[in-house]
Amino acid sequence: MSNVSTLAIDINDAELVVADHTGVLAQEPGYAALVLKDDSIVTGVEAYAQARLNPRQTSNRYWNDLSIEPGSAGIDSIENSAELAFTQLDSLWKRFGGSKKNAILVVPGYYTREQLGLLLGLAQECKMPVRAMIDAGVAASTRPYPGHQLIHVDTGLHRVSATRLEQGDDVAAEPEQALNGVGLASLTDLWAKRVAEIFVLQTRFDPFHRADSEQLVYDRLPEWITTLQDEDHIELMLPYGGEEYYVEVQRDQLLGVADGFYRALVQLISQCRTAGASLVVELSHRLLRLPGIVHELMRLDDANVIPMAPGAAALGALSSLESIELSSGQIKLLRRLPWRGEAIQLDPIEPEQTLSVTGDPEALVPEPTHVVYRGVAYAIDGSSLFIGREVLDGRHTIVLDESQSAVSRAHCEVVRRDGETKLMDLSRFGTFVNEKRVSGEIELHPADIIRIGSPGEELQIIALEDRDGS
Repeated sequence: MSNVSTLAIDINDAELVVADHTGVLAQEPGYAALVLKDDSIVTGVEAYAQARLNPRQTSNRYWNDLSIEPGSAGIDSIENSAELAFTQLDSLWKRFGGSKKNAILVVPGYYTREQLGLLLGLAQECKMPVRAMIDAGVAASTRPYPGHQLIHVDTGLHRVSATRLEQGDDVAAEPEQALNGVGLASLTDLWAKRVAEIFVLQTRFDPFHRADSEQLVYDRLPEWITTLQDEDHIELMLPYGGEEYYVEVQRDQLLGVADGFYRALVQLISQCRTAGASLVVELSHRLLRLPGIVHELMRLDDANVIPMAPGAAALGALSSLESIELSSGQIKLLRRLPWRGEAIQLDPIEPEQTLSVTGDPEALVPEPTHVVYRGVAYAIDGSSLFIGREVLDGRHTIVLDESQSAVSRAHCEVVRRDGETKLMDLSRFGTFVNEKRVSGEIELHPADIIRIGSPGEELQIIALEDRDGS
C-alpha cells in the first residue's frame, strides 16, 4: 500500500469536498441536471447554473434522500436518487482518483445503515476502493478542549446538524441532532427573493420575471453575501435587455431575512448542550460564510465559537490514516478516532459586568416586574405566574400558542421569593433562559429571554418604572 495515495471525499450536498495530502482539490454543490438535447446528466457547478432555467430537470436532494426507491430522483426521467449520486461520485473519482488511489468517505451522521450500504455500492460501481467511512463530526474534530463540552455544527442544503462529541482518550460522536427542512437551500431562496424585491422597489425591474435573470441572481448571490460579511452596504448590479440595473442593499436588509434560520440554529445548539457546561462550538466553513452568524451565536451563554477551515472534515479524515486498519472484510462507519492534535486550553469566559457603579447597586438594578408574551405584559407579583399549555385550577397562567409542541400543561413557574425573581422548570421538555437550559431553577433579570416549546415561543422579562416615573 506504500505506493497508494488516499483521497478524502466529504459527502455534503451543500458542498462536496475532495482533498488529499496536498490540501483541498475541489469543492462543488450537490446539484444534478438532465440535459434534454442528449439525455446526459451534469452535476456540480454546471448543474447549479441550470437550476432556475430548468427547475423540473434539476435536483439537489439526491444526497440528502439517497435511495433506490422509484421517483426519489426528483426528475421524471431518472429512476432514483442513487443514479444522480453515482453520476457525481463517478465524475469526482474520474477527475481526482485513479488506479493508484483509494478513498475515505466522510459521511453525514444521519445516514442510515441502508444508505451507507448504498453509498459503498455506488463507490464500487465507480471502481473506487474505499478504505473507510468516517462520521463527519469526528473527522473534523482533531483537538480536545478539556473542561468544555464540544459540539460540531454543520449545514447541508436541507438540514442543519449538531453533533455532541465525547472527549476522552479519543473523540467519539453521539447521535446527530438536526433540523430537517432547514438548510442553505431555503436560506438562499429567502435571500434571492429579498434581493429581487429590492430591485423591484428601487428600479421596477423584477429579476424573477424571467428564468435567465432569476438564475443570474442565484449565480451572483454567494459573492454578494460574502461581501456583506465585512461591509454595511453593497451595490448590486444585474444586466438585462442591454441595460444595467443598480440597487443599494443594506446589510441589515438581508440579515433580517436570516433571523429565523439563525434562531433555529441557536436553539438546536442549546438543546444539545448539557446544563451548566462551558461550551465549545465548532462551526463549519459552510456556516461561517453566512454574514452575522458568529455574532448571533454570541447569544449562547458561556460558549466559545471555533471557526473551522474549509475542508476541515476531509483533511481531518486524512490525518487519521495511521489509525485506520485496512481490512478485507466489511467496511464499517467509524464514529470514534484518536485525537490528531494537541489539547487546546481555553481561558474561562468572564461573566459580563452589567453594572460598575458606586453607592447602593440594588437601588440601580431594577427588579423584574412583568413577563411579555406577544406584546402583552403579565405582572409578576406575590403569587405564582405559570407558563404552559393551559390554565390549571384557575391559577394565573400565560397560555402559549397551541401550535407549539414540547410544551407541558404547567411548563414553568415564575415567582418572587426572598427578594429575587425565580423561574422553576416544571416540564419534561426543558425551559431555556438566554438559550441556556434551566436546571431546576434560575434567577431572572430584566432583558432575559425565556424560550419554551418547539420551534419555540419567546417571552421577555422587563422592568417597568413606577407610575410617578421613579
